[in-house]
Amino acid sequence: MSNTVFKPSAESKSPTSRGKLFPKGVIVLLGSLFTAMALIALAATMPRGAMAQITEYDNPSVLIPVDLSGTYYRYNIVIPNFQPLRPNGSVDQNASALPTRLGKNLDMTGFFQLVDPRASMEIDPRAGLSNAPPMDFAPWAQIGANFVIKGGIRVSGSNITLELKLFDVALGQQRLGKLFEGKVKDARKMINVFTNQVILSITGEPGVFGSKIIFVTGERAGRSIMMTELGSDEAEGVFASKNGPASQPTLGPGDKTAWTHRNRNRSELVSNGRVVHSGDTVLTPAYMPNGTLVAALSGPVSTNITIFEGRSKRPITSGSGVDVSPTFSPDGRMAYVSTQGGGAGIYVTSPGGGQGARISPGGTSTDPAWSPKGDKIAFVYRERDICVVNPDGSGLVQVTGGQGQNFHPSFSPDGRMIVFSSNRAGRHQLYVMSANGDRQQVLTPEYQGSMTLPSWSPVMPPY
Repeated sequence: MSNTVFKPSAESKSPTSRGKLFPKGVIVLLGSLFTAMALIALAATMPRGAMAQITEYDNPSVLIPVDLSGTYYRYNIVIPNFQPLRPNGSVDQNASALPTRLGKNLDMTGFFQLVDPRASMEIDPRAGLSNAPPMDFAPWAQIGANFVIKGGIRVSGSNITLELKLFDVALGQQRLGKLFEGKVKDARKMINVFTNQVILSITGEPGVFGSKIIFVTGERAGRSIMMTELGSDEAEGVFASKNGPASQPTLGPGDKTAWTHRNRNRSELVSNGRVVHSGDTVLTPAYMPNGTLVAALSGPVSTNITIFEGRSKRPITSGSGVDVSPTFSPDGRMAYVSTQGGGAGIYVTSPGGGQGARISPGGTSTDPAWSPKGDKIAFVYRERDICVVNPDGSGLVQVTGGQGQNFHPSFSPDGRMIVFSSNRAGRHQLYVMSANGDRQQVLTPEYQGSMTLPSWSPVMPPY
């Protein structure tokens, strides 16, 4: 494929938004504004066999700061339908379907506001593409666009070629350009990769489209495990209900999987498809940052969080209460649910374990999830709403409210987004939102079954 050097550009800014505060006025806003980050050099390729290697071009020298803790910029972006790569060429349904997918991706992040391209008075829709007139920025500036993405497309049988370019309207320069060649069936993956690169170009950190989310579908004894990707409308089966329900799935480093399974009268812990425990009731598995599997194991008088290593088991909490739902920071600290103080609350321990310190307010708190960045913990308060808090218990913010029951938050691998389950529309579906609660929307609207207990992989996708 040809290599063309694309020029960098600088920043632009647009309106702000923020999450809601926790009731009773006892909460302060999260965090502080990210400073502009240093230039990140890319050297990325797609997984072998997925599509042709992607050629990386120049990155911008100025990055735009983004604050995910409450206030951040949102940019007006326009994505017209893709045009034929060759003058007078033809296009198929992908010319509209793929920019729609790209727009949905970018809108989901909360960083962008989509602008209708039909408002522009652009004369030549192929302007800016290879073998086409130069980009005319004036029509886009007139409608308030900060960025424009232009796409060229050619489909031949089962093969597709995409040329995608990101333009900075304020500086009148091209910011990013990629050429993709592969199979039509992989076009969605190409769009996800480009989405991640657009986010990298503008914020200094890549996006997470293509990352995996595991969840439970079905009811009661028929519960099974499914997997989807951010940027996909489909899901595939991981483990079908057999002799009893499967539940509480989790993903770990290297895309490790684990879940619980009620096999007739036995409680099983399954890791990477292999039963590693059968007997006493086991609950809420999770992986440590080093890939070690832990879960809550019920005994005669207590339920303690236990490390499972080979055939050996070692508890890391103790006491006569109930300790469940472990989740870990990158440095090995553990947050979990415990009844040690009476009602269920969120506690945090050091990497060595031992007695934890409560960080959640009074009232029932469950379902903790530690951000992969280590700076925030999400949890469910009073079995209804999701809150986000600093690991020391300060800076508590409620990010859902007045929209049914919301459960089981899980952070994206970059810590910028949260997936969770909600019944706000009358049935259990998966929703995603920015880490500050903005842009709450259904993850896979076409999926007809129930969707609960999501877990987002900590592994960053290729970009």
